[in-house]
Amino acid sequence: MTRTERWQYLGIWFFLGFVPLLMRSLWQPDEARYAEIPREMLASGDWLTPRLNYVLYFEKPPLQYWLSAVSMKVFGLNAAAARLPLALASAIALWCAWRLARRLGAKQPIWAVFMAATGIFAYGCGQILTLDALFSAFLVLSLTAGIEAVAARYQERPALGWTLLAFGALALAVLTKGLAGPVLLGGTLICTIPWAWQDLRLRRALLRTFFDPLGWILLLVISVPWFVAVERANPGHAQFFFVNEHFRRFTTHEHARQGSKNPVLDKLYFVLILIPGLMPWLSTSLGGLRRSLGFLVRKGGPQSEDAPLHRWIVSALLVGIAVPLVFFSLSGSKLPPYVLPVIVPIAALAASFTREARVWSARMGWETLILGCIFLIAFFVPRLIQDRSEIQWVLAVAFAYILLGLWALRPRGLTQARLMAALSVLCLLVTWTVNRALGASKALDRPARHAPANAQWISAGNYFQILPFLSRAPITMVAGAGELTYGMNRLEKGERDRRFYPSVSDVTKAAMRMRADNPERPVWAMVSKGAWKSFSENQLNAWELVDQCPAAYVLRLRQ
Repeated sequence: MTRTERWQYLGIWFFLGFVPLLMRSLWQPDEARYAEIPREMLASGDWLTPRLNYVLYFEKPPLQYWLSAVSMKVFGLNAAAARLPLALASAIALWCAWRLARRLGAKQPIWAVFMAATGIFAYGCGQILTLDALFSAFLVLSLTAGIEAVAARYQERPALGWTLLAFGALALAVLTKGLAGPVLLGGTLICTIPWAWQDLRLRRALLRTFFDPLGWILLLVISVPWFVAVERANPGHAQFFFVNEHFRRFTTHEHARQGSKNPVLDKLYFVLILIPGLMPWLSTSLGGLRRSLGFLVRKGGPQSEDAPLHRWIVSALLVGIAVPLVFFSLSGSKLPPYVLPVIVPIAALAASFTREARVWSARMGWETLILGCIFLIAFFVPRLIQDRSEIQWVLAVAFAYILLGLWALRPRGLTQARLMAALSVLCLLVTWTVNRALGASKALDRPARHAPANAQWISAGNYFQILPFLSRAPITMVAGAGELTYGMNRLEKGERDRRFYPSVSDVTKAAMRMRADNPERPVWAMVSKGAWKSFSENQLNAWELVDQCPAAYVLRLRQ
């Protein structure tokens, strides 16, 4: 990086990859879950076995839990500290975008960084505490380092450092989310073999990188020990994790996470996510994909000594987009962030194959106008945003997008720096607005804070993940075990019967038992709307309604 690019990269990362992490509290359900698991690691001192609500929780490996736990140990038990690993993820992903664009010969590789940071989908996913952003960052880092290792061997330069980085990053991806990393990266590299096979030097470079023994040793040394140790400490982990959380998730709809019940729309789910999600860079991205495909299939024209390498790198990025799209489209379990690994390759190709003198164009202006119109529609349609108390912020975002779009269409005085600054401020305004408009239904810490610090909690009808994080103690579950079922079934019967109740009708029974066990601590409950509506008259008389929000009711057991 040049000095200017370094400062631009740091500015983009700081304002778009770090500052948004500080702007809101934890949202239900994912963010509260992925903050509570590392908090329980800190509380128990057991960094080997993940637990959620103090029962075994084996759905994911521990790397992000460890990072969040260290962060919360240093910076306190709060939302920003729990999210801090996402700042690492964005730093890695944005650096990879710059490196790949530079490798492809982009005139301004910093635009790949900016596009990867400001596309509406990637920007949103990058600040939500799930495992996908960190997994995607390690996967893209492994691909980037692998490309650099092949290029170094092809050009007869030292390649060991890049090779070890590729395998090491892949191992960290395994420790973040499991076997999807090796499947995706391995599938990508295998599918690029046809573009390397006809050139002996390139073929050797690719195969030597793929089968490097030190790389495979590093991969196994980093990724395997935890799986062995946790299986020894908790027999049955491997069966649950590899069979249930990998094979069955991929091959069945057991978790009801299909993109659509319509089989055609289900297979197009991620394409339909990316079409609006790449805005305001959709046209630029499609243009980069089209021209890179043209470069890949074009055989005429002058050929430089490194032409086979350049062609293979373009194929690796195109295949690196196609493989995750196809793999997750075929899966029976789909969530929008699964497709995050395609964002950086798309941005790198877009910045490298653009033909405009400026990376932004009139099409970018039109897309910005469209985003403004989408927010304008959200302002006028009550069904889209139920809490109308902060609706004025939605209107502000709509007009801000529209004004920026009009400026891009007539870019008098619109320099690169001004566009970057304006769109960055607008992204931060979106974060602020979404929190104000949706926070009442997502940030359940607000109504829960009515309770005193020593309150005992019941979660009824749904598992409200924020409750153990706020109370620093296990909560009682009524009619909503869900993802806790595996851990619940491994409790001793007496403990299971005391902490888990099967029916909403058991809410008051559970509360009375909790009061009898700990009479000095008041009993509170957070109840889903459906559970509240099913309360009998006797149950209603036993509870005092303290607060309510679109997602839940907060109750206090009467004296």
